[in-house]
Amino acid sequence: MESINGEIKNSDMKKLPCEIVEDLLPMYVDELTSPVTNKAVEEHIGACENCNRKYKLMKHPVSEKSQKEVKEIDFLKKTKKSTRKKIILWAALIWFVAVTFVCFTYFFSGKNMNPEYLSYHLEVNGKDLSVAVSTISNQGIQHIEINEVEGVVEITVRGVPKSLIYKGSRKANYTASEEIRQVWIGNRIIWANGEPISNITGQLYNLYNPYVGNMPSNGKIVNALNMTVFTGDFQNELQTKNEPYAWKMILQNDFSKNRKEVLEERLKIYAYVLLALVGNVSEIEYEYLIEGQKYTLTVDEKQASEFAGVDIKTVGEDINKLENLVRKTGLFNVVFADGMTNEEAMVDFSFDGQADKVMVITVVNFAEDKVYGLGLNVNSGSREAEQGMCNADGSALLEGENIYFQIIPADFSGGVYDGDAGKIELSVMDQDGKMTKVQGEVYADLIWGTIYRVYLTGNAKDGYFIGK
Repeated sequence: MESINGEIKNSDMKKLPCEIVEDLLPMYVDELTSPVTNKAVEEHIGACENCNRKYKLMKHPVSEKSQKEVKEIDFLKKTKKSTRKKIILWAALIWFVAVTFVCFTYFFSGKNMNPEYLSYHLEVNGKDLSVAVSTISNQGIQHIEINEVEGVVEITVRGVPKSLIYKGSRKANYTASEEIRQVWIGNRIIWANGEPISNITGQLYNLYNPYVGNMPSNGKIVNALNMTVFTGDFQNELQTKNEPYAWKMILQNDFSKNRKEVLEERLKIYAYVLLALVGNVSEIEYEYLIEGQKYTLTVDEKQASEFAGVDIKTVGEDINKLENLVRKTGLFNVVFADGMTNEEAMVDFSFDGQADKVMVITVVNFAEDKVYGLGLNVNSGSREAEQGMCNADGSALLEGENIYFQIIPADFSGGVYDGDAGKIELSVMDQDGKMTKVQGEVYADLIWGTIYRVYLTGNAKDGYFIGK
């Protein structure tokens, strides 16, 4: 190697020692070397990985701070990616747990069923209890839970979607630790002190209102009695300045003369119950029109007490006294309508697609013997509708099964209007096709677009019975 004009000259520049190249790199990067030197350096760094790396660092210097920032950014990216994965995994886990819980609750554990959608047949003998429960909803009964505290038995029915395993009816037996005093289903008493309690009584008992000035509570009693179905809408006026306190109802409908007697009798019945259930009211007054002429009717505590046979103010908080009052009024024997819904009733409205042009009579079969068919008669004065049903294959109707009859206006021999009084009767058919009339009858204020529910009980030997 020799120096010519201060530049390096060598026919084999690739053999330049790395130390020389490292010394030349700062001048090379700053473009202070000659083309010959440039060529020699480039040939060396092209073949020497170590010198090439040092050249790149000199050409594109990275500060310690920048290197640290790069490392931090890389760390943050990795952390963010890891965190995102964890969030996705946790979200998936939470979703899985939630879906599992919902599925378990809905399909296996079930939920408490509303007593409004339950029919039941109860027998109590001392400490022993047996109950058969059926539902008019689209739920199946998962299980019947029975608990007891000091002779008070509470029955809870849990429902799940209907299936081959969970059907719409179920039975249960229970032996209490002491003699049974009361039986409840949900929040409603159905048996007390040796006496069955009707649905309407159990519902009214929970609505006792000490103060007539509490109109929302008054309204709940009115709704439970289904008053407006018979009376139509009315306005309320309260007299609470001085005793005796009074509640006045001003009916908005104008009634025909042929309904006057029935209307006034029903208004008295409602007044007896209201005086029992509203603690401090002493008079119930009605104002109404009969073909344009104004009438008034007042019922006070004394009249209500004479009808009940006991002080009317002792009735509302005593379930057995209230049951006796309801039986005397005949409300025990009146079927109150449930809300009409396709989903709950499982009824076909395809004949005209109008739910308000049909009545549905739901018969819940709790007969002890096999029944192979049912006959239904709905009578409203001189107008009546009749229907019958049986299984096409001749099999018996299932115990606890709900049998639906659909009545349309054309089924009646004459017109039936909302609020007309009706009587519901049943007949049962045995395996030989013989029809036997069921004992008893129930009454209903016939309203188009509603469901009525009655129960069939009893057996061939002692007789079949219809009830609520």
